[in-house]
Parts: sequence; structure tokens; C-alpha cells
Amino acid sequence: MAATLMQLRRLVRARLGVPSNDDMFQDDVLDDHINLAIDTIEMEQRWPWQERIEQVTVSPAAPDIVLPAGWRATHGLFNGEEELSLVSPLDILSWAETSGAARVWAPVGDSLLVRPLVSGDVTLTHFYQRDPVWLRDDSDQPDMPSQFTGAIVAKAAELLSTREDNRAAAAVHLADYTGWIQRMRRDLRRSTGPLRIRVRPGSWV
Repeated sequence: MAATLMQLRRLVRARLGVPSNDDMFQDDVLDDHINLAIDTIEMEQRWPWQERIEQVTVSPAAPDIVLPAGWRATHGLFNGEEELSLVSPLDILSWAETSGAARVWAPVGDSLLVRPLVSGDVTLTHFYQRDPVWLRDDSDQPDMPSQFTGAIVAKAAELLSTREDNRAAAAVHLADYTGWIQRMRRDLRRSTGPLRIRVRPGSWV
């Protein structure tokens, strides 16, 4: 089970060697840097725990797909087993075919435009990646599997040490964080066993 925000605060304080009543490391300060650490890890590469699958229906009256909350990028749009092709926004806005089977898509604004316009209701499968949810409450947990909690702690400690202009400590935490990222990438390449991914409604598994 992934660490809660309250537990992450305790782990970061322990790593920094500061007491819970230290005025320079109050909860809101730690929360911000823990969330920034998670954002940094999520930007390192495309991690599987942020992958999502959803079924969406397009119709003549609602031909476009409204992007889900937290959407970062679409990795595929399928009509059954047939994958629709990604085109540029300019191409899809000038698409000549007015109706037919959905064949292409493009992100425009807060929607995915699908063309040609369908003549009836069509259910599509949307594969996408979302941004991490910002942790706010004590019981909130990151999507990241629990075995990678050390990466969050190391990155948050580095950011906080940099904030305090403690360059020596920041360098140590950065080295540890870099090691964690390397281990995470190795774990994802292994085929000997699955990651302990937390399953949520609408997730990729």
C-alpha cells in the first residue's frame, strides 16, 4: 500500500533530520515539495501507473471527445480493433469529408476532434496518460507503487535542501534520487514479475 501524505511528511523530515515542530519545515511547505517531487518523477518518462483507458461515445450531436480531468496526452484512439490516425489540428479543422466512419483525430482546445463526423452513435476506446493528482489531505496517496516511495522522499529532500541553500545535502539527495530513477527504469524493463500497481476505477488494468 502506498504511503499517505502524512507518512511522506514523516519520512522526509526523518531524512532531513528535522523535528516535526521545526518552523522552517511546516506541513504546507513539505506538502508543496512532496507534490513537486512527484511531478518531477512523473515527467522523467511515461510510467504505466498513469495510463488510463476509457470508453467514449461520439455521435452526430456530440462528435468530439471532452478531455478527462488531469489529461496529459492521448496515446491511442480505437474504433474496435482499428486505430484512428493522429493528424494536425490544422488538418482536422479543414477536413473535407463531412460524414462517414471515424478515421482521424486531433487534440484541439479541451477536446479531441474526431473526423469524419459519424452518422450514428459510435463507441471509441481512448488510451491516455494523466497527470498525477495533487496530494492535499493527510490520507491522500500517490498513484506511484509503494516500492518507489524512496524516490519521492529523496527528491523532496533535495528540493528542500536547495531551498535552504544546503548544496552539500542537496547533492547527496540528488545522487540518491538518480539511483532511484535508474532502479525504477530497470524494474519496468524486467519481465520476471509484475509491478505492484494500485488499481483504481478507469485505470489501465
